[in-house]
Amino acid sequence: IGCLLLAIYQIILNDSITICPNLKENININLSIVKSFSCGEKSLISGSILSDKSKGIEAYKSNNYNKAIELFEEARKKEPNDPETLIYLNNARVEKDKKPAYTIAVVVPISSNLYTSLQILRGVAQAQNELWEKEGYESKIGLKLMIADDANDVNRAKQIANILIQQKHILAVVGHYASDLTLNTRDIYENGQLVSVSPGSTSTELPRPNDRFFFRTIPSLQRNTTGVARYLDRKQINKIAVFHNPSSQFSKSFFSELKNIFHDFKIDIKNDDEERDFHLSNPFFKSSEAIKKAINRGVKAFILIPDGGTTNYSIPNALKLIKASRNYNYFDNNFVMVGANTLFRDETLLLGEDVVGRLVVTTPWIQTTVSKSNFANKAKELWRGREISPWTVTAYDAAKVLIQALFVNQEDNPTRLTLRDSLINPRVKPKGADETFIEFENGNRKKPEVELAKIVKLECSEFGYSFVPEEYQEQEIKQLEASCN
Repeated sequence: IGCLLLAIYQIILNDSITICPNLKENININLSIVKSFSCGEKSLISGSILSDKSKGIEAYKSNNYNKAIELFEEARKKEPNDPETLIYLNNARVEKDKKPAYTIAVVVPISSNLYTSLQILRGVAQAQNELWEKEGYESKIGLKLMIADDANDVNRAKQIANILIQQKHILAVVGHYASDLTLNTRDIYENGQLVSVSPGSTSTELPRPNDRFFFRTIPSLQRNTTGVARYLDRKQINKIAVFHNPSSQFSKSFFSELKNIFHDFKIDIKNDDEERDFHLSNPFFKSSEAIKKAINRGVKAFILIPDGGTTNYSIPNALKLIKASRNYNYFDNNFVMVGANTLFRDETLLLGEDVVGRLVVTTPWIQTTVSKSNFANKAKELWRGREISPWTVTAYDAAKVLIQALFVNQEDNPTRLTLRDSLINPRVKPKGADETFIEFENGNRKKPEVELAKIVKLECSEFGYSFVPEEYQEQEIKQLEASCN
């Protein structure tokens, strides 16, 4: 039945409906899956929204773009942290000027992982806004962003991908975030010849040698695991336990890469990947039982690899394990926990003293590494001091390479194919958030090793704690505290 409904959706969409049309009146599309898309016709963020934003959406839906701009600007003044509002504002500006526009889709897991989704949307919104500020009314062609919510669900992601390839005005996609979803949609985008640039998918199964339309701005897992191995080697730790989700392609790939690299570093994994007591996806996971087993095997470090939020239990169980380990005297100052980049999130910071000095996580970027760049200064202005996450940076870079390809490296009337070719062989290389050039090799971004972040108490941080580079010493942390006063 699901396949039949999807086929019907595709026929209807392909024959009669354009989602987020340009230079045409908006159409109220009454199909359930299409309710996961918006250029300004609806808010995809659940919960209460500002009255000005709600009225702005109604004005946008009614094609009253002057009024929509006025209302979205008022909403921005009251809630500057909302990237959806800024995207809708700039979309309305394009529509008001009645100019042709290139359209890029941004696919994020809003309804299941709002935190990461907002970070990704802030990155693409900033890139779109910079283009508007640079080109303004003088530009002959605008840029519209269409937001889609895949809910971190494989089936919905496939439906969205199938719809996007049918929308011929969509030239590229920023997404998906989770590796599991990207792995399940890559053939759809390849067959539809639609470029996707992922800001979050790190699986080593991406890309394949014959993939021509997949790119990513985040380092692969191979670089993550190398960083973890070097860290443990420096700490002289050679007995570890790995907690992961065996049903997640991301988590399985990470575990597999650890096995390969740990062999070279003579680090021994003391649990088997089939042991259910170490499975974070287990709904009956008992942190105390897992900890006791690990202690009996003499481990000196935990590696935590929760999935990217594609299951209900993985991340909560990882956080529960971190907190529970505080109750055991066995875990002295020499014991460490290393988390995958999926633990670089607000919920980890909210553990407070349970993680200070005890946990490091892999990350493609840390705010302090880009804090003096033009990107960081503009982000501070746009989002009024909101801390920059790695997903904001990788999403910004994804949008920047696409904007560069469309507005600088292309002749008139770019196509999906010429856009792809421009990403592979750009005439002018774009600069990313850290002001280094963004280059791709076989779809992977050329970038140095990933970084490790630790958590420190920082009063000026939104949560009272913050991620900083693992190598930061007390003096550098004091300087960071002083710089934000």
